[in-house]
Amino acid sequence: MIVCILAGALVGLLPVLRSTAGLLLVSILSAVGIYRFAFIGYVLVNLSAYIFITGLAWLSMRSAFVQRNRWRASCAAMLALLLVFLAGRYYQLETRGVAVKGLNLFFFSLNMWAFLRLITLLWEFGSGRIERPSLRSFMIWVGLPFTLIGPILRYSQFEKQLPLISTQADEPARYRQSLRRFLVGFVQLSVGMLLTGFQFALVESGNGLPRWEKLVIGFSVAPWSFYLLWAGYFNFMESLAPFWGITLPPSFNRPFGRRNLSEFWANWNMTATSVFRDYFFYNRWGLQKANLYVNTLMVFLMVGLWHGLNGYWILFGLMHGIGFCAYLWYSRNRSRLTLWRQNLIDSQFRYTGPIATYLYVCSCWFLPPTILKLIR
Repeated sequence: MIVCILAGALVGLLPVLRSTAGLLLVSILSAVGIYRFAFIGYVLVNLSAYIFITGLAWLSMRSAFVQRNRWRASCAAMLALLLVFLAGRYYQLETRGVAVKGLNLFFFSLNMWAFLRLITLLWEFGSGRIERPSLRSFMIWVGLPFTLIGPILRYSQFEKQLPLISTQADEPARYRQSLRRFLVGFVQLSVGMLLTGFQFALVESGNGLPRWEKLVIGFSVAPWSFYLLWAGYFNFMESLAPFWGITLPPSFNRPFGRRNLSEFWANWNMTATSVFRDYFFYNRWGLQKANLYVNTLMVFLMVGLWHGLNGYWILFGLMHGIGFCAYLWYSRNRSRLTLWRQNLIDSQFRYTGPIATYLYVCSCWFLPPTILKLIR
């Protein structure tokens, strides 16, 4: 966060940096500051993706290489990227450095945000939505300090805002809006850190917590501390990006208190959720036609694997998927219920829906460890 604040302030205060070369320099320095000894690995992974689409773009210029082959090659590259990402998680490749002249360097770095960003690049290029970006624009995009650790800014969204540092970036109204978002992020982060400290104090206060205290933490303190920390951090990023002439899409929009899981996920980590929705939901998965429930389970399974390759996150994704499927079934079968039952359920859910949704979401965080113990 300190790196992002410095990057935004430097470009906003020093006109000499308001050029493509200046932004590229600040982007590289920001990536070095954030990734440090893993910077080489981060560059190698991203350059590999760029070399691939450059070669694919060259082949696409040949008449024999039709658009369908470009899409198939991009799908193969996305599958390869997914396997590399999962292998990196399973074997913890990001933690395995190589000693070079007294320095522990990492030649592989593909975290969850970089993976999802490269997936969007390959998808958009393969589908023909974008053409091969210039190397300079690509390097600015992958090194953009406000998106290195979320939120997701797809290259098509970034390309529409080129050239950077437009005249709109100097408008007072734009700065006032950024300041308001910055202050909101500061309050959210402050409260989130206080709740996190309170949570750690409760956990470390004794040898073991009573069940009721674990429930209090799991259904009140932990969800809000997690949400406020990330919402505050993303608000910081959204408030700093306008100094570069960039508008980032919003990530969190008060997800707690929504009436159902659909509304919750439509307002939770929206930039990442939209990628899973757009790229994984509208697929047939080998079936003759898309199945709503199969697609929903596949999407949330992918969401779980994106977070971590272990039983906790797999159960997290499956529980959300099952809950979402139950909501979808009810939404599609309302007309088949008797009128009195339909009115009773709808009227009750109007008031209890937000509570039930909140409790179910918290259960998806809280219950997987217990379920895993029962399975074992």
